[in-house]
Amino acid sequence: MALKRDYRETMFAHRDGQNRLKLLMNDMVIEEQLCQMRCSYCLTEDFNLLMQVPDARLRLTTDRRADWHEILDAYHRHVDSPVMRLSGGEFFWLKGSTEFVAECSEKYEVVQVITNGAFLTPHRLQALAELGNVQLCLSLDGHTLEMNGHRLPPKQHRLFDVIMRHLDHAVELGIPIEIQSVITDLNATGQAEFAAFLAERYGRGVMLYFFPVRGETRTTHAPPLGDHFAPLLERYDELSAVLPPRAFVEHIGNQLRTGVRTLRCYATATTVQLFGQGDVSCCPYAWLKPMGNIKENPDLIPEQFGNHQHYDMFMQPRPRFPYCKSCTGPIDVVNLYLFGGITEEEIARCAPYAGPRALERLRELKSAFAPVFEPAHRGREET
Repeated sequence: MALKRDYRETMFAHRDGQNRLKLLMNDMVIEEQLCQMRCSYCLTEDFNLLMQVPDARLRLTTDRRADWHEILDAYHRHVDSPVMRLSGGEFFWLKGSTEFVAECSEKYEVVQVITNGAFLTPHRLQALAELGNVQLCLSLDGHTLEMNGHRLPPKQHRLFDVIMRHLDHAVELGIPIEIQSVITDLNATGQAEFAAFLAERYGRGVMLYFFPVRGETRTTHAPPLGDHFAPLLERYDELSAVLPPRAFVEHIGNQLRTGVRTLRCYATATTVQLFGQGDVSCCPYAWLKPMGNIKENPDLIPEQFGNHQHYDMFMQPRPRFPYCKSCTGPIDVVNLYLFGGITEEEIARCAPYAGPRALERLRELKSAFAPVFEPAHRGREET
């Protein structure tokens, strides 16, 4: 089955009354090279060491919100999206980060910030909670220090208790929390226990997502192929309050069992990957050479969205890149919805997409995308 050549006219021509692209999410990454953690599986490990960023001190202590808003304004001239996802590096390490989240919350139905949790002070959490439409995505590989062994080397063990206290406080304040657990050789068999811990401690205040180790670190950090999620799926009904839709858990379990992703991906057709310096990339997970810079070319997005050669490479009925074959993540909840693998009621349980604007946009995108692939293949994983 080949991708129809008219996909530009169907998937990438969805516009509003102001001729803006109607997408689901603005995925904005700011100072991706600045993080105080030393996660051994991080794909940016070569770049995120503070000592290797010549002007890191200046970047950390300078309020750069004006620059970020300049990029956002250029984006909004051509794109409408109800959801914003902010990340770094560690975004909350940056001066002005909390204020920027507050300013963005006025422009989006939901703003979700990806964080390692170390800087979620009581004052910051209170400020975020008062905004009412801010959510957190916490990177955490388990409920024990041992399960987080690849995230927290010995010198940072003390951070585990700090992060757990911050998680407790965030849930107490009613901030919706997604937890992203990177599945490694240290935690693959313990995710059912992790989910049980979250269910008992927080109830419906959190939702646990998973993604396998990506890229070259798979060779050293991935678990051996196996049915690691069998215990989790056996207890799905019991733990469903803190788990995403069953089809997503099954998808991750299949990848851990086979080692290869086969599910198609529409991330590039629903999201723009925007960087704080103005670079724009096709995919929010595989940071290839940017398509260009929105500051240098204000019309970059309408000119290149769907047209750049990267889209032809990513928009295949089966993943082709070696990286894509090992990649998966929370965006696959959206993929599964678009393919008919989960229902609207199921995706509405997922906090970033629960609002009326996000749900309406999902319906619109699903309707626009449906004709692109053969109906008989919709909702299936290619085998």
